[in-house]
Amino acid sequence: MSAPRLSVLTLNLWNTERWEARERTVGKFLRTFDPDICCFQELRSPTVAFLDRVLAGHDRVRDPFRGWTEEGNLYFRRELFEELEHGAVDLEMPEADRRLFWARLGLRGRPGSLLVGTVHLTHQENADELATGASYRHGEALRMAEAIPRIAREGEPCLVCGDFNDPLHPARILAGIGFVEAFYALGLVPPPTFPSQPCSEEIYLNESIDKIMARGPLVPILASVPNYMAHGSSCSDHWPVLAVYELRSPS
Repeated sequence: MSAPRLSVLTLNLWNTERWEARERTVGKFLRTFDPDICCFQELRSPTVAFLDRVLAGHDRVRDPFRGWTEEGNLYFRRELFEELEHGAVDLEMPEADRRLFWARLGLRGRPGSLLVGTVHLTHQENADELATGASYRHGEALRMAEAIPRIAREGEPCLVCGDFNDPLHPARILAGIGFVEAFYALGLVPPPTFPSQPCSEEIYLNESIDKIMARGPLVPILASVPNYMAHGSSCSDHWPVLAVYELRSPS
């Protein structure tokens, strides 16, 4: 049996800022690249309804906790995956509805499962950090690294995707429990993912903060930050990150 290949997207959708100008762009992007797994941050109810239409061949986690429709969620191709279970880990963020949102996916027609998480860590320009210089993200990443080994099954392939809002410490902390960032695994320098033009005016920042990280028998084949434009707009104030992984035997 050949090793399956999975395309993975992470994208901060920038809530509903300039949504009327961006909606067609996001739709065209998703139809063009058609990822197998999509990890979104900064969702809002209107964008979830939109994604349900555009990603009609995908399922998502459905849960009464409002964070799943007002912060983050995962979409996964129905013909490839079925949801086995899901959860939301409280990382003690100042944002009330944010969590490490995760789902365990069964691979249709194959044994085993895949654990996928999406996360949006606290922004650098939050009021507390501007006043004190103290970062929330370090503690949030440590709590994430403590939680994942409790959730993951032994030998289970795992993906963590999201807007880390920090180019160094969250990825470094996750590396401590076996995760490898997609570009690093391929020997590539990760391109900046923030800010994107023309959406963002925060041109004083230039950061690689949106990440796809994996551990276990997931081997990256390629990774990209497409500077995608259509209808006069980018998808968001963040550029999307795409990666393709081959799911190999644990041996």
